[in-house]
Amino acid sequence: MTQPTFSSNYSSEEGLNDLTPLLKGSGQGGRWTLIPSGKGIERRFQFKGFKKTWEFMNLIAPECIKQKHHPEWSNVYNTTYIRWTTHSPPGLSAKDVLMARFCDEQAEKCGEVVQEEGEGEKEGVKGGEDGDVGKGLVDRVASEAGDCCVPKGKGKGT
Repeated sequence: MTQPTFSSNYSSEEGLNDLTPLLKGSGQGGRWTLIPSGKGIERRFQFKGFKKTWEFMNLIAPECIKQKHHPEWSNVYNTTYIRWTTHSPPGLSAKDVLMARFCDEQAEKCGEVVQEEGEGEKEGVKGGEDGDVGKGLVDRVASEAGDCCVPKGKGKGT
């Protein structure tokens, strides 16, 4: 079983207390899962249609700016896939947990369609091991995007 890896500025004790209620299988109703490295959490959000999905993303974006923290995310029609991780210092941070909790709250306000674990894939949408095209898309975009934590003008070739 994957164990969480917290960033150096977030104590393991505090991190576990904050993170546990968000995780699937914690017995506390959480829906987030740890990524294989333990340095992030991810979750799929599904809504009745594209309009509600976009509304959800529009609620998350300003809070990202306010917190100075961004997700790795993708959107396909009525589904948004979100991964929270901190790149510098690497690992799960208090901001990841804060933003995951915020996402859960906003999803509820937007009428998230909650599927029971193991429910089938949607028509025409196939993806990674969890049956979600969004996870593969986030993986690809995150690897191709470069290091988001290097200030502009300080990266390679500049």
